[in-house]
Amino acid sequence: MGRFSASKYKNASSKKLKKEETTFGIRINELCQNDPIACGVDKVVFAGEAASLGVLGVGEVHMARFHPVAENLVLVADHTHVRLFDISTQKQLHSEERSSSTVSWSYHGSLACSANKDGKVSILDIRCKKSVASATMFDSGKDVVHEWLGIDKLVFAGYKNRDRVYQTVDVSNLSKIISKVQVGAGSGVPHVKYDHDTRMLFLYAKGDHGFSYCEVGNEGTIKENSKEHCNDVIKGIALAPKSILNVMTGEVNRLMILHQTSVSPTPFIVPRRSYVDFHADLFPETRGPVPGVDAEGWWNGKDGYRELISLDPSARSRQTNGQSSDSAEGGDNITKVEEETTTTVPEPEENEKHKAVISHLTTGQSVLRNIQGVLAHRDFHYHGLKNVQTVFPPESNGFQIGRRYGVHHLTGSGGRLGVIQLENKGQNNTPQLEIVNVGSPVVFEWDPFCEDDVLAVGGDCSTINLWKISNMTAATLLGTLKGHSSKLCLMSYHPGVAGLLATCDTTGTLILWDTNTQARLKTYDIGCESGCVAMCWDPTDGYVIYLAQRSGKIIALNCRTDTRKVVDIKTEIRHARMKASRDLLVISLHGQRNARSLYTLTLSRDNQDLVMLSSHNLGIGTALHALFLDVDLNLACCVARGEETILPFEFRTEAPYIMPLAVYQGQGTQYACAQISNSCNKMEVEVMKLYKLCKDSVQLITMHVPRLRKEYFQDDIFKTMLDFSSPILTSTEWSAESKPYSVRTVDPCPEDVKKVSSVEVVKKGSQHSKIQQEHLKYKSNEAQRDELFNSFAEQIQRDAGPLEQDLMEGCEDEEWSD
Repeated sequence: MGRFSASKYKNASSKKLKKEETTFGIRINELCQNDPIACGVDKVVFAGEAASLGVLGVGEVHMARFHPVAENLVLVADHTHVRLFDISTQKQLHSEERSSSTVSWSYHGSLACSANKDGKVSILDIRCKKSVASATMFDSGKDVVHEWLGIDKLVFAGYKNRDRVYQTVDVSNLSKIISKVQVGAGSGVPHVKYDHDTRMLFLYAKGDHGFSYCEVGNEGTIKENSKEHCNDVIKGIALAPKSILNVMTGEVNRLMILHQTSVSPTPFIVPRRSYVDFHADLFPETRGPVPGVDAEGWWNGKDGYRELISLDPSARSRQTNGQSSDSAEGGDNITKVEEETTTTVPEPEENEKHKAVISHLTTGQSVLRNIQGVLAHRDFHYHGLKNVQTVFPPESNGFQIGRRYGVHHLTGSGGRLGVIQLENKGQNNTPQLEIVNVGSPVVFEWDPFCEDDVLAVGGDCSTINLWKISNMTAATLLGTLKGHSSKLCLMSYHPGVAGLLATCDTTGTLILWDTNTQARLKTYDIGCESGCVAMCWDPTDGYVIYLAQRSGKIIALNCRTDTRKVVDIKTEIRHARMKASRDLLVISLHGQRNARSLYTLTLSRDNQDLVMLSSHNLGIGTALHALFLDVDLNLACCVARGEETILPFEFRTEAPYIMPLAVYQGQGTQYACAQISNSCNKMEVEVMKLYKLCKDSVQLITMHVPRLRKEYFQDDIFKTMLDFSSPILTSTEWSAESKPYSVRTVDPCPEDVKKVSSVEVVKKGSQHSKIQQEHLKYKSNEAQRDELFNSFAEQIQRDAGPLEQDLMEGCEDEEWSD
């Protein structure tokens, strides 16, 4: 019982298409919960930004499903009712009071299923106006998604004990579970997509970076074949119609995956030795586009069936060329399919629009799109760390790297921090120096310019301790900065001014300190009752500091003129991280319902106005994505505590503003990360180095871009860079404004190294390019064949004359007769 037989679709796998096949630059509606995307023969529809759905006077609609057989019938579920409409006459045929969030039709449309957030499932006979069966599947209080597996079985997706569960049942006995798949905890709503022809089942959840491909057996059993990974979070999936599949390449299904700003087609291919012939065993006859019955006939009790058509291209071509008989079985169906799928030549205006779209996709590619992460050898790691604290306040980054030391939280009470020396890499038991603070440390940061390795630590006691780390034997307390009246929540050293420290508490009081003299320079009242959640300096301007409030307001405070520019991103923020580059401000926030997202803004240098450019969804999760930004490349890596992946992005001032890059799938859980400044080897095309804090070790990860000609400097990636190797001003000069704040720029290209832009493309061709050049000297196969035939014909004409056997005398005719 329940055994799963071998399937010809077992080895089907997704094929990664080129970026040109993906549609970018879209904005979706975050509030849409069910089926935010649908795919037709030549169009894809998705729930766009600020989209709403109203059907024939009905209010907010949870889901609408067309009848699979009858024409113009749509089943609608809202808060209080399940309704059936005939959209051709705009009449409501049926309405019953039933709280439902999801509905679905059976394969032939004789029955329907509805489910609500209470987990109650009902099987409905719409025409008889009654419920055939009902049961309670889940009790989590979240949406229950379902699909019919043929005519008598269903698959349900929901939550049980915080775990996402997919289970199949029979209509005759809803309480008996045939098969169950449990995929672990998560907060995204689980969904299913099922193909009746191939029995392929796709399981996914909103906010995840992948989905599962399964098959359904004859008895309703589910067998998981593979797990597929996506570079971006999934917002929805739709199955493409069978008539648009490329069947001659073994494509048995195509998934249209909706992301935050793009739609990517993902074909599923069954591997075969040859794709010359049509594999009829992979493509059973499928439903044609002609409905089986009209709406009035179905409502009056008439059952219809959609005729099946073949996907064999040769059958279609024969029908098109008039070679198939009009009386052949299924001939009419094939003709109708051809009428539906015939490609029309676009008008000239449409051609120009198409070219514009292709040009936008081509120019939108990033030189960093193939970025890769490499875990360094264990000799570059720090092993044997003890008492590493893996749970720390959300305001803290958890791990910080300075010039010669690193610091992290330690377990236990007493405000303890652990310090490691960066020179002690590769040791099995890395020495640690313990620092004990008064109160629990919340935020800490290294002075970027002090030669004595000064660490500023702020905690819940409203003071800032300045520690000097001279060696691994003891730490010296230089002093304590007092001025706040509540818990410290934000801290940031200026990237270009020596000793300038900004701190902010939960009441919104911002204080600027000179840590060299331990003097308070300026105090600002941000005036936020809910408090600030993120803060950073503008490295280019030098006098502008950005703050993010819980209410969603972003403030640009000019410390020279004491003016403020405010922009509202219209979302509540629980926790956030914020970084500024030359001309962009990037925010990683953790909002309501554990929603994580990226926002990018720009600051106008003329009028100091903040303008929001774009946003990008990072999915659902309990931990905030920490943000590590390269100010020159506009490259950011997002890392979340308790996860394994690193999400790199490139930010631009022109569309597309946020470009997701290749995701790095790490090894082992990461609890915090720290960025190493000015340590990348440009000749090896290294773009960022990160130290990853694990439970008992610190690992080095290098992000680089693969290139072939590394003997040249890759100036298409590394352009003019800002120089913060030494301070631009001192805190006294900055406060008195005695000198202008002018950022230095340097050319990162080493001396005596040629730039790749100055090298001709075919100056030093590789062996492969030489072979291609030699191959161009020879004629094509068709040209050689034509030349051979012409030469052979000419030879025959030159040798024309009587054949040898024609000159021989044969026997008389009488000799042949006996």
